[in-house]
Amino acid sequence: MTTQAHAKDETRQEMAAGCVSYSWTPEVHDFYGDPEAILHKMDHVDMELSSRRIFVLLTESQGSADVRFFEQAEGGDYKVSTWSGGSLDGLGGRLADTILKNKGIHCVGEQTRALLAPLGMTEQATVPAPANPRAAFAHTVRNHGKDTFTRATCALLC
Repeated sequence: MTTQAHAKDETRQEMAAGCVSYSWTPEVHDFYGDPEAILHKMDHVDMELSSRRIFVLLTESQGSADVRFFEQAEGGDYKVSTWSGGSLDGLGGRLADTILKNKGIHCVGEQTRALLAPLGMTEQATVPAPANPRAAFAHTVRNHGKDTFTRATCALLC
């Protein structure tokens, strides 16, 4: 075994079992349209949110942007940290670059937390595990306003 392969194996052993699998196979889904169209599209994607330790929602419309970072806490509930501003300023692209550069080696959720840290997110609440994407994301997506063209990016991490 090469030194690089050995280091990769040790890093994977340090991550939780779910992190190993999901860090190698994260998913990012982009949805465009008005909030109701986006939610309708989300209804048809099995995101397995309750099996993820960390997932993120980025939403953006003209002049309005939000980040919602969900992290599983003890007991299966999720801590939700938030940020709002005028623009994501290319954050979705930086997220994609982070995932690609990570190559499944380290916990992709922790890598994403580091990417988002400069935003200064605020922990808002602890909520029960969401039953589906609509339950997790509808309020944030709808906050962009009825008939507002919006992009919602769901990053399903570890």
